Amino acid sequence: SQTLKQKGQQLLSAFPTMQPAAFRQQHAGILDDDFRESFEQSMVGPKLALYKNPYAMIALGGYGREEQCVHSDVVILFRFQKEVPTAATVLNQEIIYPLWDLGLEVGYATRTLKECINMAKKDFIVLTPILDARFICGISNLFSNLLDTLRQKVLKKQSQEIITWLVDQSRERHLQF
Repeated sequence: SQTLKQKGQQLLSAFPTMQPAAFRQQHAGILDDDFRESFEQSMVGPKLALYKNPYAMIALGGYGREEQCVHSDVVILFRFQKEVPTAATVLNQEIIYPLWDLGLEVGYATRTLKECINMAKKDFIVLTPILDARFICGISNLFSNLLDTLRQKVLKKQSQEIITWLVDQSRERHLQF
């Protein structure tokens, strides 16, 4: 995470000479590198038996779109195949706490596919950031399976309801700001 801080400071100093979109994309890339490094150096991750109950780390929301602004929150999903093991709490602490220590706003969820889909069906606030999901590291088919299942079980079945909700949310935001 010290490398993350240094890379972030270097990127921030280059900001005046960069296009905003390139800055946001590079900022997301720096975070990706840190998550991948944390994944590779994890003390807990290998004990979770990737082959028995694999997991993936997935970027959500603006971070998932690679539009990471300087003070925007970083939202990540730890997606497990079968069940969320109790050791996932330690994995979360190992990967997320150092980012909090650096002062980053990091939100995270630890879920199975079934939990992701059930929550997305019931709560579009949960669904919306998943629409911008992007694979970071771990077992990649858990990511593609999430998107495929989301399309089949939520988006196709509730498309009109989702669109209406998104339009209403946008209208409310415009009125508020």
